This record gives sequence, C-alpha cells and structure tokens, in this order.
Amino acid sequence: MLNPRMIPDKTFEGLMEEIYSKIPIYSGEWTNFNPSDPGITILENFSAFQILQQAQMDELPQSVRAALLALVGYTPKKGSSASVLIEPEGLTGDILLPADQRFYVGDISFETTLAQTMTSSHIIRVFAQEKDGGLRDVSFLRDHDHARCAAVFGAAPKAGACIYLVLDKPLAPGEEGRIYVNVRGDEGRTPFDEDTENDFARLRFEAYCEDGFVPMQGVDRSHAFLADGELKMKQPKSPPAVYTSPDKQIDGYVWRIVLEEADYDLAPQLRHISGFLFPARQKETMVITHSFQKASDASLDCVMLESGYVRVFAKEEKGTSYYLYDELPYGAQAGRGRFYEKERLSWGSFRFHFDREKFGYAPGRVRNALKVVVYNEEMMRQFYLGEIYGYDRQEISLPVKHIVTDTFSLIAQRHDAQGVPIYDFVKPGRGGDGQLSYYLYENEGKICILDAGDYIGAKLYLGSIAVTLGEEGNVRTGNVFVPEGYDEAGIRFTNPAPGVGGCFQETVEQVRRRFVRELYQPSSAVLASDYETLVRQIPGLCISKVHAWMDDANNEVMVTVLPATGERFPQISERYRKKIESYLDERRMLSARVTLCQPVYAQVLVRGTIYVRPHYEGCEKQIEEVIRQEIDSVTGQGGFGNVLRFDRLFRALEALPCVSYIYDLSLAPKNRQYAAAEGADIRPAEHCLLYPGAMQLDIIPQTELI
Repeated sequence: MLNPRMIPDKTFEGLMEEIYSKIPIYSGEWTNFNPSDPGITILENFSAFQILQQAQMDELPQSVRAALLALVGYTPKKGSSASVLIEPEGLTGDILLPADQRFYVGDISFETTLAQTMTSSHIIRVFAQEKDGGLRDVSFLRDHDHARCAAVFGAAPKAGACIYLVLDKPLAPGEEGRIYVNVRGDEGRTPFDEDTENDFARLRFEAYCEDGFVPMQGVDRSHAFLADGELKMKQPKSPPAVYTSPDKQIDGYVWRIVLEEADYDLAPQLRHISGFLFPARQKETMVITHSFQKASDASLDCVMLESGYVRVFAKEEKGTSYYLYDELPYGAQAGRGRFYEKERLSWGSFRFHFDREKFGYAPGRVRNALKVVVYNEEMMRQFYLGEIYGYDRQEISLPVKHIVTDTFSLIAQRHDAQGVPIYDFVKPGRGGDGQLSYYLYENEGKICILDAGDYIGAKLYLGSIAVTLGEEGNVRTGNVFVPEGYDEAGIRFTNPAPGVGGCFQETVEQVRRRFVRELYQPSSAVLASDYETLVRQIPGLCISKVHAWMDDANNEVMVTVLPATGERFPQISERYRKKIESYLDERRMLSARVTLCQPVYAQVLVRGTIYVRPHYEGCEKQIEEVIRQEIDSVTGQGGFGNVLRFDRLFRALEALPCVSYIYDLSLAPKNRQYAAAEGADIRPAEHCLLYPGAMQLDIIPQTELI
C-alpha cells in the first residue's frame, strides 16, 4: 500500500483484453477463451479483485497514507528558507543593519535575522607561509576573476603552516567577523556532513594585539579548507596593534590562521577568500514578534516599524499572560492606563518607554517581559484568524501559504477574572496540560487545532509569520543584492557563495517516493556491492575505486580501496583505514568478518609489430596512447580484478586511422605474483590494478612491404 503499482486508466475489460493477448505467450495449448472455461473464470476473478484493490488504494486519504509512512519511520521533512552570506563592497564606515533589513535579487527577498553593525574592515592582502618557509603573497585570492588556485599550506602541509589576513582596520573588541573560502573541489571528495568531524587537520585562529598574537574564538565550517565553507572569528578584547613581518612584506592589522594539526590526504588548494560577510535568509517577513527581558526602555532596530503597524504586549507578573498596551496619543495628558511612549531614533530604529509612576502600569521584571509585534500593511488588515470552537481537529486558514515554520506563532486572546483581555503567544507543536496545541500545514497555509485545552472560545491573531520561495532561494554565486530603504553610492552587496537550504515541506507523495528510493539503498552490507556502495558514501574521503569480494578460503569479506590522493600508486593511510573499518563495522552482518587490504599494482609488458598507412605522422605516439588507455586501470576506467582483454585492445588499435594491420601483438605481466596470463588475456588478482610497462613496438610504414 505504500508503494502500489499504479494501473492508470485500466478498466476491467481493458485488463482482460491484455490478459487474452498474453495467454499464447505462456501456453500454446490454451485456446478456449470463453467465459465458461474455468481458467478464464479464475483470471476474471483475479482481475476484478485487482481493479477493486487499486480503486481502494487510490481513494485512501492523505492522512492514512501519512500515518502508514510514519509507522515505517518516514515523516515529512520540514521546509526551510535558504540562507546566504552577503559581502558588502565599498564601505567607508560601519553601518547598522536593522533586524529584517530586506535585500532583493530580482523579486526574491532576503532578510537579515538580527540587528547588527556591519564592519567597514576589509581584507586587503593575503599571505601564505609554509612550515619553516618564507612568506608568499597570494593576494590574488581576493580577486573574483582569477582562475588560479593556491596550495596555501604547501604541497605537503605540516603543522605550523599559516595564512595571514591583512586588514585595513581592526574589528572592535568582541566583534565577530565572517569569511568564506572557495576551494578547488574537483578531487571527488564525498561531501562532509554536519555530524562529521574533520580527522585530517585542525585550524587555530589568532589576532595580532599589543601582547603579540592572541588566540581568537573561531568556528571552521570549511573542514580545514577541504570544502567550501564559512569561518567565523571573534576579535579578542586585547587592544589590536599593527604587525610588521621580519621581511617587511606585512605591515598592518593581522588575523592569522594556523594549521595546528595536519594529516591531509590531499593538500588543500584555495580558489577565493571573501570577507567580511553577514548572513541573510530568503524569506518575506509579514509579521514579526520581538521579545525583551525586564524592559522599561526597549530599543528596537526593525525596518518594518517604519510602516507604523505595531502592537505591544507586556507581562506584569511572573507566570501570567500578557496585556495589550497602547501608544500614548500625541499631545495627550498622562493618565492611568496601559500606555507606552514611542520615540523614533533613526531609520528603522525606535525606543519604547514605559513609566509605572506616570501611567500606573509597566512590564514586570520577569523573563520575556515585553513583546513588540510588528505587521506589514497587508497582514494588519487580516491578522485576525478566527475563534477556537473546541471540536476535534478544527482547521483555520491562514492568509498566505509556504510559511517558514520556525518564524510562526499565534496570539490567543482570552479574558482574566475582571474581564480584561489577556494574551498568550503559542508556537506550533507545543502542548501540555491545558495548553493550546496545533499543527501548522506550512505549504497549504492553515493550522489544525489538536488540543484546545483551556482555550475554547479564545480568539486567534497572527503573532509572527514569514513566507519563503523554497528552492528558488538557492541563488547562484555572484548576484547583486539591492537593499530596501538604503541607497548610498559606491556600496555594492554580492554573495560569494550560493544560497543553500531552501525547500518546501515534503508532501505525502514525496515522502512515499523517498521511502521507495531509500528502500533500495543499502544501509547495511549483505552483498559485495553493498560494501562498495557504503565505502563510497563515507563522508569526507576521496575514493577513486573500491572493490569487495568474498574470500571463501578464509570465510571473510575482503575490501580494497584506491584513494584519490594524486599519487601514482596510492596506498590506504592509517587514517583512511580507521574511518573505513569503523564505518563498515557498524553496518556489517554480525556473523560477517570484514578485512580491508591494500591495493597492489601489476605492470603489463607489450610487444608487437604494427604496420601503418603512409603519410601519417605521429603514429607511434597515438598507438602507445591507445595501449596505455586500455591497460591502465589505475587512472582509467578499469577496476580491481578486471581482466585485460586482448581482443578489446586489438580492436582499439585496429580502429586507429593510421593502422593498416597488426602483424603481431602480445601481453605479459611483469610480476606474476598479482597477475597471470590467461591465454592472450591478463587476469589480475581481486585487489590488483594493472598499468602499462615497457613497450617493444615495431612501427613499420606500409611502403616497406614492396
């Protein structure tokens, strides 16, 4: 029922006609197709049952399908808005980015999440230094149009190598800076996942201060420059100072990235360094709630406040609900009531002032004492959603669809003992004794009340809501972002990295397809192909070839791997061995023994006499290149244990335009320990790869036959 074989537009009569046409394929003696024939009667019964069963499957409601999938552990993945890092260019002074500052790429909206000051510091030069080596200027990594890569830690990285980022001005103490690195990334490395730690290397971050190089707090999401990723560093509290290198190449404020541990499989190569950046999410906020702790005067930087649609709620005592406060009308005399005064400080920046002595009411000194809800014009007209009636699974429509779940909340209005309205903020998925519990259908734009609790009769209002475009937010690199309400000549905003993470919530049909797809993907090893698939998906490894086979003599599974380390004849390092064995050990059958063995390489010798057509030049190089391509399974298409077929090599040579005919050709393994001649073919061992050795070829022009 989770994966029915659909029979589109098939009637009973159509199905029976198809059956009649196939009977002669299976039986030449069955010639009676009349309804009185017992065999036809049986087929009619089965066909009718199949049609009825299919109709029932097609009529299953989505809730039943979702429940069946949940029984096997498959629930819809939540939608999420794409995130992107934006790099400002041309800043001459620090700028304040309010919360929800909006940027546009065409019609796609991106917003900042928190209010922050964007530094005007720039990375002006980049230097690399290998262990016990001199400085190398790699400042071209800051250019967008170059095509070079730099092995910043050298061809054989050692602990102690470092990168110097020279800044035109220091960041403020405690200020966080974000940079983004693009790496070469064509090594075929299996992507790292969030739970995978980099075992190959570790970075340390330092800033030059009056006391010398001081450690900085830092987060490395590039896995020590093995993948494109973000690096976050926080300027230490020590006063910054100008660093001058012994050779005078560096003279400025410096951040240093030090290679603390190094055991790379491939030396990292950087393509580009961008900094300093700030994050934004692809969403359009229509209602947003800002919370303040123990507020008497609350300052808020939020561009949406410019529209003027705001509601302010305050909690006056611990453990109670919120009360709605009104803005004191302009020119009104102070009086007793729940009032606040609002002051505009600058674009998108406001202060809310409360005075208990003046008005008699004010937020208490409690957690989340104040909530400021800001609406855009569209939502201010339709923020009221409806009333909770208390019947099972009551559904209430929302004004928009494709909602960002983690931004959504409701405001439930009830009344206290004195009949004064009180308000509670409720997020989806919460529950408890007497609490309001509801489910958000983010794609459809509606909520379903799972448990009304003590909220029967309550009125519901929007507390916060934002919408997203899903995968459309995963924009490519190099877009220009146009800020809303901020226009200053010479400043440009771009993204050095693509947007990631944008998607809509999975539908039930998409969950079913994922279930079917993953049903056929091995999560545990049974067959030899399962071991090979599992090894190829180990996060963070560069693996070119893998082969698994059964050693019947020792009753164990053998696995060998060709690491893509750039060496001519690579071996499995101890670090690779531990990761592979640990990964397979968790997924093997209990009774299976698995052994990882090193790859071996066997040289193949070639002898032959080949006649070539006249007037062809460079024939010998062409012929040798074809032979190398056919024999070399280290860098070519062949795999471990693949037989080198003589006839295939022969046909490949004959197909060359310059070859007239092949008079003589023979293959022989140089070392018969790992490869043996099998007729004219060469059969390597299961863990052996072949490569071309010496070639003794007589290339004879056809004119010499006269």
